Amino acid sequence: MIFKKSAIIALASFLTAIVLLLVYVFQKSDTIETAIRQYEKKNYVRSITILNTLLPSAEAGEAEKMYYYRCRAINDLALELEAKNKKYLKAASAENRGTGDFEKAYKRIEEIIASTNSRISGDLHFIESVKMSRIASRGGFYNEFLSRYRGSPFLEDLDFLEITRINNTAPENLFQAIGRFNSKFPNSAYTPQIVAMIFDSLRDGMTIQSSGNDFLQKMLLNYMVQYPTSQEASRIFLSEGDGVNLRNSPGLTGDQIGKTVKEEILIQLEKSMDTMQIGDSRDYWYRVATLRGINGWIFGKFLKTPDPASIRIETAAETWSIEEYFNSWSDSNTPENWIHLNSSGKSGINFRKEGEKKILILNAGEGSASGLFNRYSSRQGFTLRIKARFVSGDPVFIAAISADKNKTFYLNLHEKSVDVNGRIIPLDTSQWHVYEIRSGDMNFAEFSINGEMVSGRIPPVHDERFNQPGTYLLKTSPGSGASCEVEYIKIR
Repeated sequence: MIFKKSAIIALASFLTAIVLLLVYVFQKSDTIETAIRQYEKKNYVRSITILNTLLPSAEAGEAEKMYYYRCRAINDLALELEAKNKKYLKAASAENRGTGDFEKAYKRIEEIIASTNSRISGDLHFIESVKMSRIASRGGFYNEFLSRYRGSPFLEDLDFLEITRINNTAPENLFQAIGRFNSKFPNSAYTPQIVAMIFDSLRDGMTIQSSGNDFLQKMLLNYMVQYPTSQEASRIFLSEGDGVNLRNSPGLTGDQIGKTVKEEILIQLEKSMDTMQIGDSRDYWYRVATLRGINGWIFGKFLKTPDPASIRIETAAETWSIEEYFNSWSDSNTPENWIHLNSSGKSGINFRKEGEKKILILNAGEGSASGLFNRYSSRQGFTLRIKARFVSGDPVFIAAISADKNKTFYLNLHEKSVDVNGRIIPLDTSQWHVYEIRSGDMNFAEFSINGEMVSGRIPPVHDERFNQPGTYLLKTSPGSGASCEVEYIKIR
């Protein structure tokens, strides 16, 4: 009897060990590629659970991609849950509040959300809406990503996807979302798609709060300058007159439904088939939308095409993707949002206090290379501004931004000169200067010192030292000794 009991215990232990081994092997075989494949197959829960397992031990480069896909997965999971539970979400809408159907549907939705959150460690929640309520993330995954990779180009992609989702599910909030996006990414590569959304919304009669008119007008005029041959640009007009009638149909017999304001933007939605003679003018009638949300027909005589050459591009004043004054530090050698390029050179980075400011200091000995790295990169263009001074020793790359190793712009301080991608400018670098590199397309850049341009048409370089896309700060070469100080760095 004792023998049988021992055999049973041994067998149970053996089976338990096999199960644990299988779990271990299964989890060990999971990679970021596995998680992405699961995401692409729309297995969002599985994708998120894999990423949750991998993230704690992931390297910085892979972790950034993991955070990105985890954010995408939870947002798409929310949409999937909405699609599968439309019946409950409609019953649990604001217009049904107080009914028995509402309570039953709400309880069921909460059960589904709680079950899903427990599987993915997520923060999905119920949002009550008038016709059909919604399910969305509270933004926990996104905020965690942002806190660790502020400036990542993936954040722009996620924010644009959020605009797309709002356009499809809550179009009444579209213009507010576009305003937030534009303030963060004023020169975004997604601007053409956003302008197309604006046109479609105005066509559908979406109204804009008066506070949104100015930013939209600047955005559309900037777009016209940057994309003058686009289809959308050809539909942007200005009102030639003040108080010109907008009518509900083409022709003078149409009822008046509004009036224009001189020089306001009018978006063409439609054009009459034939021209019409009115007084001494023959022209088409155009159905237009104002940024005030009024749609109506106007005679072509009262429209004029903006001259791109006369439009000054408006940029959001001092809006930066990275604006780093080094006020917060993970430890005495690591400013927040930055990682060390070489852990053995970590001790060469610290700070000193100067009043309320913290000045970033490099004191690199003649040993291991030093330097800091942030994942922020740009594929379209950038402005990098840094205030720094050279103290002593060998040359220091005070800043560099790389789209890849073939498209890098760097700023290298020497004792009596500054080197920008191989162009040497004599300068007393021991004094504080504000250096700025600006590129509109990553093909050429211009360089200024203290607001004065000193070199233009600077091409990018191929440099193996900057082979990972991102931003580099206070990078030294192995065996060099150098001292340098930085007050701030800003990038957009």
